Amino acid sequence: MKTIILGGGAAGMMTAALLDFNKENILLEKNERMGKKIYITGKGRCNLTNATVGEEFMENLVSNKRFFYSAFNNFSNFDMYAFLEERGLPLKIERGERVFPESDRAQDVIETLERAARKSGIKIRKNSEVKEVLTEDENGVKKASGVRLSDGSVLMADNVVIATGGLSYPTTGSTGDGYRFAREAGHEVTKCYPSLVPFKIKESFCADMAGLSLKNVRIKIEKNGKELYSGFGEMLFTHTGVSGPLILTASALVGIKAEGARLSIDLKPALDEKALDERLLRDFSENPTKSLRNIIRGLLPASMLPVFEKKLGFNCEINSAAVKKEQRERIITLLKDFDMEITSLAGYNEAVITKGGVNVKEIDPKTMESKKVKGLYFVGEVLDLDALTGGFNLQIAWSTAAACAKSINEKNNSKNITEEQKMTYQIAIDGPAGAGKSTIAKAVAKEMGWIYADTGAMYRAIALYFINNGIASDEEEKINAAVDDISISIAFDEDGKQLVILNGEDVSGKIRTEEVSAMTSKISVYPKVREKLVNLQRELAKAQSLVMDGRDIGTTVLPDATLKVYLTASVEERARRRYLEYVQKGEEADIEEIKADIAERDYRDMHREISPLAQAEDAVLVDSSDMTIDEVIAKLIELFNGKTK
Repeated sequence: MKTIILGGGAAGMMTAALLDFNKENILLEKNERMGKKIYITGKGRCNLTNATVGEEFMENLVSNKRFFYSAFNNFSNFDMYAFLEERGLPLKIERGERVFPESDRAQDVIETLERAARKSGIKIRKNSEVKEVLTEDENGVKKASGVRLSDGSVLMADNVVIATGGLSYPTTGSTGDGYRFAREAGHEVTKCYPSLVPFKIKESFCADMAGLSLKNVRIKIEKNGKELYSGFGEMLFTHTGVSGPLILTASALVGIKAEGARLSIDLKPALDEKALDERLLRDFSENPTKSLRNIIRGLLPASMLPVFEKKLGFNCEINSAAVKKEQRERIITLLKDFDMEITSLAGYNEAVITKGGVNVKEIDPKTMESKKVKGLYFVGEVLDLDALTGGFNLQIAWSTAAACAKSINEKNNSKNITEEQKMTYQIAIDGPAGAGKSTIAKAVAKEMGWIYADTGAMYRAIALYFINNGIASDEEEKINAAVDDISISIAFDEDGKQLVILNGEDVSGKIRTEEVSAMTSKISVYPKVREKLVNLQRELAKAQSLVMDGRDIGTTVLPDATLKVYLTASVEERARRRYLEYVQKGEEADIEEIKADIAERDYRDMHREISPLAQAEDAVLVDSSDMTIDEVIAKLIELFNGKTK
């Protein structure tokens, strides 16, 4: 069963990451890279969720809270926290229970999600814009059947997941495509407008205070004598109006009702009118010759003073002793009610999210599948779901994606997908001794989220079996008879450490002895042992994506590997690397002797009777003589991506 995901943002990558392995699945992203909107969230740090517990978390949902319950209970904020940390991304919790990556890099979140998505086997195609979602009638039931791309090509599928985002930050690719797809499929899209967005203000004085942040103030929004919102916290002035946490929250809760409303700021919420009057009288009494302007300066930020004075409407150069009662009352009124008129919400280019979207009454809350079109799913911001700031909106993306992936996986399981349908990827790395094959193979496997198949460890495990069963290295007949009783696999512990499993037992700590090393070198020459290992390695490659290195991986062990690489370096460079290893260990070494040994080893490996070292005809030659380790890793990943496009 094939699934196509439209959109490589938060919801799209998460859906892909949670799908069961299936090489037929495709994620289509119209941008040149994944996660462009994630990259700018949290000012580039990515506030990816919130650690608030249970019902308190749900209180931060603004629209259609009841619809979200099922998805959140299935995959909560703590499930997301564990998901990322288990995949190697350490997290931290900051003020307001906001969760960030420890690195403070949104890019690390994107890379973790993309790596997890690729591990699911999905093929990622960037710069691929979808123009139409295709549907068909099947026995009177409307179902998704695929997509048509902007180049006119058609991709067929059993499921189509729309994860295209909303309209906010259109430069990231959120241009409302998902709403069009929904309408064309027969869905209602509720009225959409910017949310978590600044307010535009009628008065021009905001520009005079642009950049000024006010902390610990209370704001109130009223319209036609009715209070729409009241809140305490922090806000700031912009060139066209007001923004900051308080304002963004107000925009989410009030929305377009705020247009034409009155915004009042209480600059001194800790003091009532009486307390303020007493303070002013005390200041006037203690400083009778001090100007009123200087008295007020002690109550306000400097950049606000000229605007405040202008709104007072009288000369502030007078001595404080000359201030009249009505003037004092005007000062108190303005401190408690610094007002302005909201003309509109700022545009989508300044909005954190879009309010409105696909009507959730037409979506199954447990699966995110359309109630109108079988196999059509909607996840993330494209839905009429939104929340306050603090990581809550990204959790909507994670939870709805998880619900969608779970539904598709259950469909797949019910159809009993064959092993042939659940394909894996393999990168085979061959090359001479000292070329850095193991180092590169382990690093590439880690980067891709695959396993590194340690072929040497597998040989050692067989040797250990013979030792434990009292079979000597020269008893070829007994060895040949025993190999059929041996089962070896690769697993991982909770910390991601690779384990070698021999007939169900973890023998990772038992295969590194001198006795096992001696036995390994002797039994590896037997054709029956060699044949057994090759079969085990091939079975391992069928079960999961991996990177394997050796001298004949691409030619003999994995002749059909997705990518074959012949990794080499000049004799001089390999000798230099080996020499530096000895020096770092404090051992003496002769670089010329090392060079001679490497040249002799190359000759032996290339001319041995069984499995000689050779470059497969379709292998890519990578000479690392003048490359760093990171450059080689990047090159192999680039080659693999080129193979799977």
